[in-house]
Amino acid sequence: MKTHYGLIVIGAGPAGTPAAMTAAKFGVKTLLVDKRDAPGGECLFEGCIPSKVLETAANHYAEVVNAKKFHVEEKHPQMHWEAVIKDKDAILQKRSQAALMQIEQLPLLDFKQGTAEFVDTHTMRIDGELFSFDKALIATGGKTNIPPFKGNGVSKAWTNRDVFLEKELPKEMLFIGAGAISCELAQMFNKLGVKCHILQRSPRILKHMSEQSASIVQKKMQDNGIVIDCNVNIETIDYENEKFIVKFSQNEQERVLEFEHVLLATGRGANVENLGLENAKVEYNRGGVVVNKELQSSQEHIFACGDCVPGPKFAHTASYEAGVVVHNMFAPSKHEINYDKNSWVLFSDPQIGVAGINEEQVNKRELDVDIELYDFAQDARSQIDK
Repeated sequence: MKTHYGLIVIGAGPAGTPAAMTAAKFGVKTLLVDKRDAPGGECLFEGCIPSKVLETAANHYAEVVNAKKFHVEEKHPQMHWEAVIKDKDAILQKRSQAALMQIEQLPLLDFKQGTAEFVDTHTMRIDGELFSFDKALIATGGKTNIPPFKGNGVSKAWTNRDVFLEKELPKEMLFIGAGAISCELAQMFNKLGVKCHILQRSPRILKHMSEQSASIVQKKMQDNGIVIDCNVNIETIDYENEKFIVKFSQNEQERVLEFEHVLLATGRGANVENLGLENAKVEYNRGGVVVNKELQSSQEHIFACGDCVPGPKFAHTASYEAGVVVHNMFAPSKHEINYDKNSWVLFSDPQIGVAGINEEQVNKRELDVDIELYDFAQDARSQIDK
């Protein structure tokens, strides 16, 4: 006996949760399923929110440590890391429970903890129980793409999913990869006195950003003692005597580093394994579920959005996509996804905010625009803070 729903949503993160809630408000009997026992997804539990809690604590600590230049002296500041972790956990619990309460207030929306798998084009199995559906949304999020590094230390290295669970502040960290995750976390831990070192395969850090912006962040990082090595090829990551031993080549020279902890931030991939997509005849590749501009998969009644599809990997972008998906599922008109107004912030030091298309996209489209630069070093606020 199958339980039937008008819509089943797999994944209760920033894409799946608002999509399920909106569909239920439109009168569609909806099931939201997630491996966790509460909604929130990676952004809440392992990404945006915990990182900002720890970053805020690190910034306040750094303000106290560096207050002497503003003629304020505190001789022995201390960071109570375990208390910060407890605060982080409390905030995550509060936000997750608030989302669960909102779901419970919608009579047409059910939440179920479990692992979902397509059986065929209109049936899912969730922990052994069968459910049929008219439409489905895949919103399973993303994960760290781990290259096939050699060595017994690869499986012991951290990703962003591990670092926010640590009860003790590390003494030293080696970051492999120099994207947003590494740069934000390296600066945060550096402010807390942690020795930080970054290894990057490409010639520079933050390769998805303009070279000018990236160079400003890189200089600040290096001025604060973070070591950055680019043009690196990782050979092995081993673990012996409670130390990671990382062997790599750089400019045709062999090098070895030993560190207490290694964090892998080597790009993001889509969570599409073990979903039974083949059973549902849903096409996917390394970039995730293959979708059209309406976020429709190769099956017209199955959609996908968020980090499990190609495109910008941001929580607010996933929520925007969720709105487009629900409209296209149930409204007579259709909307195409458009990222031209997408905005995001890198919580580095200094922070970098981006809105709209970048210079590379402008040139590719051959648009006639003016590009202006303003140096905030001339600004009074900048001079005061400096």
